[in-house]
Amino acid sequence: MWKKFRNKFIGDKEFYRHVLYLAVPMIIQNAITSFVSFLDNIMVGQIGTEQMSGVAIVNQLMFVFNICIFGGVSGAGIFGTQFFGKGDYEGQKYTFRFKLYACTLITGAALLLFGFLDSWLISLYLSDSGSVGDTSLALKYGKEYLAIMMIGLVPFALGQSYTSTVRETGQTFVPMLAGIVAVFTNLILDFRRFRRTRPGCARRRYCHGHCKVY
Repeated sequence: MWKKFRNKFIGDKEFYRHVLYLAVPMIIQNAITSFVSFLDNIMVGQIGTEQMSGVAIVNQLMFVFNICIFGGVSGAGIFGTQFFGKGDYEGQKYTFRFKLYACTLITGAALLLFGFLDSWLISLYLSDSGSVGDTSLALKYGKEYLAIMMIGLVPFALGQSYTSTVRETGQTFVPMLAGIVAVFTNLILDFRRFRRTRPGCARRRYCHGHCKVY
């Protein structure tokens, strides 16, 4: 009785072992990425209210872009997984090609919107009655931050297309390692930049009093 119930509703250990092998690396990668984003916001918040407001607004816009890219690669990934499972590698190539097309269209649209409507998009989040400080400064810092973030849109889209395809083949450990290296590199560079630009710089004796607050 118990054996029949277990086989029908629970399954065997091998199934759960395989699922954990695939899922745990992705969980770790997403957790580390979210943690570093949390630290980034804390570092920017220590510099000033307007800087924090501008960065937070642009991050909202980037989140919409990331969701669009995720939807494009995930929708095609369903077919990619099926093609790989039955050994149809030609079909998997078509799936990867579709991901590139979809990400190219999404990224092109995002670059046009962010490039020509940056002030309007950021201003939608700003209000003189809010707690963002000087709205004109928040808009200025937001536009500067958005211009920097736009540089990484194309590499991000290509990386997501490739990473999702690798995961569909059951290889989740390699993307996790690549993500961890990228995240810790970002953390180190952010910390060094923060130490040099924050008020009351602890390394003022090395920068000869020329530390600036951006």
